[in-house]
Amino acid sequence: MVACHQSFPALTGYPVNNMRSDAGDTIAAAGTPTFWTTGAARPPRQDAVRVFDHDPDLIAGIDAESAQMLRRCAIARRLALPCGSWSPPAGDGPLAGALGLLVLDGLVCRSLRVHDRDCPELLGAGDLLRPWEETAPGLIDEGSSWRVLQPTTIAILDARFAALLGRWPSITVALLARSMQRARALALQRGIAHTRQAETRLLSLFWQLAERWGRMTPQGVVLPLPLTHELLGQLACLHRPTTSTALQRLVRAGEIARRADRGWALLGEPPAQRGDAAADSSFAA
Repeated sequence: MVACHQSFPALTGYPVNNMRSDAGDTIAAAGTPTFWTTGAARPPRQDAVRVFDHDPDLIAGIDAESAQMLRRCAIARRLALPCGSWSPPAGDGPLAGALGLLVLDGLVCRSLRVHDRDCPELLGAGDLLRPWEETAPGLIDEGSSWRVLQPTTIAILDARFAALLGRWPSITVALLARSMQRARALALQRGIAHTRQAETRLLSLFWQLAERWGRMTPQGVVLPLPLTHELLGQLACLHRPTTSTALQRLVRAGEIARRADRGWALLGEPPAQRGDAAADSSFAA
């Protein structure tokens, strides 16, 4: 299990002059967060990362001069997570007032336990996590757990970083939009779980994941995720034996294929392009 309850000492640097916010005002050196550096910015420490070098979409709406400075100088603490169980840090101490944990790369699974069944959610690059917001087990759920499925890098957007983003509200808007996209993805995953036939349910799930993580190749859409039969069943609300049988039928039908790297390949068309009735009938016994 990864121990993450450590302190994060401040990153040092030099204040930046003549930097403009979204509103166009000039930001003076006084009061500028301490992680800014001037001119030829020093390379970040080994345990730090230039956030907007890894996630440039967050500054897409900012003027070129400020965006360049942000990419070079906005540095946050980095947390590297190996595969396995993960205990997220608490939101107190050095993380008091933090905006959250921004996933830069990798794959993390958060599972909510309900009636002795795991209900997982897959999270990856671009997702903002605030695991300390989770409450103790409630009247229905039995708490949640976290598991790293692929080596993952996280940027810790602490209170200093949050203060910086206040000068560029478009960055906060972009993070809020991603939160809405995450909520919609969960709603779609719930809708897929109501699909009648197991094969159609799994195929729809594969294509939902492919919208975010898929790569187009001459052999089809490659989904480079280590999705086991057990995890796929949990995502689709299917029992493990039903999942394995349905996956075998999808393979025989030429819809999917398992790759040597533990990923999957989607070989057919998305269900929406063929219609629900056609998708269901193609797997009928």
